Amino acid sequence: MIKRFCLTIRLRLHTAQRLVVSRQESSAMTPFLLLFVALATASPMKRQTTGLDADGDGMISKEEVFNAMSLHEALMALDRDGDGFLYLPQIIELWGSGDKFYELNTDGDDHLTFREVENGMTLSDFYDEFDFNGDGTLDAAEAYQMNFIYDTINNVVVDPLDSNGDGKLSRLEVLSHMTYNEVLRALDANDDQQLGPNELRVLLGGETGQFMDDQDNDDDGFVTIQEAHSHRMSLGRIFDRLDLDDSNYLEQGEGSGFYAVWDNILLSGGGSN
Repeated sequence: MIKRFCLTIRLRLHTAQRLVVSRQESSAMTPFLLLFVALATASPMKRQTTGLDADGDGMISKEEVFNAMSLHEALMALDRDGDGFLYLPQIIELWGSGDKFYELNTDGDDHLTFREVENGMTLSDFYDEFDFNGDGTLDAAEAYQMNFIYDTINNVVVDPLDSNGDGKLSRLEVLSHMTYNEVLRALDANDDQQLGPNELRVLLGGETGQFMDDQDNDDDGFVTIQEAHSHRMSLGRIFDRLDLDDSNYLEQGEGSGFYAVWDNILLSGGGSN
């Protein structure tokens, strides 16, 4: 948890530094863009909690989990969009493979209902899926998902984008929180329906130049909203560009710009939780 907390601090500092650089590079920068700095550094952050580890031994036992939640409460915490279903990508994020999805999916559709899960496993079985070494307890590496579930049930302040609390952003986490159009509108600081290098740099950082080369079809130094959609560009492809080490996750500052974007999306009344 401490490691994830420190990573979140680094993400906020990285975002603020990126925004300040953008501000220094253009005397015409609008005051609205400066709001990104305050928002990025003031965003809710994951904080350490020992609530689930009731005896403070650094391990999570079954008894501690049984005393803290029911299986139904755990499923509700995992249901990010509130539709009552869990989908294959969520199960893969949860346990590293989709095997349990296919085992529990009795009607063969594209989702699991809570009833399917509850008919197919108990809270004890759910716990065992995280106990990778089979020693009957969850150590820090095994317990972060259970800690996230506990925090969600108890409304502990968590990272607004890192839904499973693993200290990095997955494609699913980014795409489930925002759309490409919301991102473009959030970056358009002066609402002129086009994005200049300074606006794009808030999200893209060092990838801004390549994005401009690819999407600025008329070479006027700006990417219009229409141009931003050309060449099959999408939020998923933005994610791939920021994933510099091709790990399929944004970590070590790769996704820091998404926090500034997300804050502005919320400010404008958009986004999904």
